[in-house]
Amino acid sequence: MESISRRTFLQSGAAGTLLTVTGCSSHSGLTFDSQPPENGYRTLGPTGFRVCEIGMGCMNMRDPELVHAAIDSGMNYLDTADTYMNGINEETIGQVMKTKRDRVFLTTKIEPVTSIERSRTDVENSLKRLQTDHVDLLLIHHGGETPEQVMNENNMKALDEARQKGQTRFVGFSAHASDPEVYETAIGCGFYDAVSLCYNYASPQHLTTSIERMRKAGIAVIAMKNLLNFNTMPRIPIDDIRNEKNDSVTHTQALLQWVLANPYVDVTIPGITAFEHITENMAIVGTKMAAGSRRMLNRFDRSIKGTYCMGLSGCSGCRNQCPYGVQVHEINRCLGYAYGYGDVRLARENYRRLPKTSTIHACSNCTECTVKCVNGLDLTQNMRRARELFS
Repeated sequence: MESISRRTFLQSGAAGTLLTVTGCSSHSGLTFDSQPPENGYRTLGPTGFRVCEIGMGCMNMRDPELVHAAIDSGMNYLDTADTYMNGINEETIGQVMKTKRDRVFLTTKIEPVTSIERSRTDVENSLKRLQTDHVDLLLIHHGGETPEQVMNENNMKALDEARQKGQTRFVGFSAHASDPEVYETAIGCGFYDAVSLCYNYASPQHLTTSIERMRKAGIAVIAMKNLLNFNTMPRIPIDDIRNEKNDSVTHTQALLQWVLANPYVDVTIPGITAFEHITENMAIVGTKMAAGSRRMLNRFDRSIKGTYCMGLSGCSGCRNQCPYGVQVHEINRCLGYAYGYGDVRLARENYRRLPKTSTIHACSNCTECTVKCVNGLDLTQNMRRARELFS
């Protein structure tokens, strides 16, 4: 798709498609209700906020004009984190919050808590960068990879303190895990208002079940990693899978429609880095999957065979296979930022946060990877690329 500017975007009329949103002003103004999905808006769990079912994942976004355009088009959910671009991502959003804070549900994340004092500083710094006195939802980043992390007392204490201070309305965690025990623990502890998790066309059925159980228990469900763009090999163009004569949707639209077909998902947060992404995503808000979308997904599924690590979709086939204890799927996730997102900087940032036991240096003497991918990935080649990228 050809890149377009904000001026072209506005002139196209795309910015005026969905502007009727529930406001969120300072610490009042949320509308608490339990209305079903309607016209592309859903109630965000216990918050009661009517949120556009496609939000804005801001991780790789560097242009405040994109945020303005997304909000003007009807997107009223923004997702960021203190580590995205080492805080620059929050600063970019903050430029927009000076004038549009009351039009969005704003979510940010802090790293798992090593000390309460550090978490206080992290929250305060995030609010300064975002130019607001509060966020609507504060998440612990990667705070739900295991049941033990979900129940981490320091994380819960830090979140509760921020809520008591009015620095956030609601609290939760983000997770790449598909383990049902993680989400059963979240339900059972009764502490969290929201969970942000990986959910896409390749996700296992048990994750769909967990989503339903959480939502019925009153936990908001935010679906990330919807687009399966974590290729661990050099990116292969996939636009040619579209059949213009018979199908009116793109693979991106079909993948989002699949996620949104689950009524227990409150909002999706695909990454947006261009104005055309806003136009493409908003075109399917409030729509349902049709035969063309299903055909598109079938072709897309065939197109990514042997290039996509299913670890973020719940696959556990390679876990604990390495004789040195390296979790290969975590290295693949970091490679995916480079080859799927096209962002080497982001790949290296995530790699640096891996435990030392799961870095490429732990297996640097292996000439051939003994771990075998059940989906056909060439892990020896992947580890070779990881050495080149991360050493």
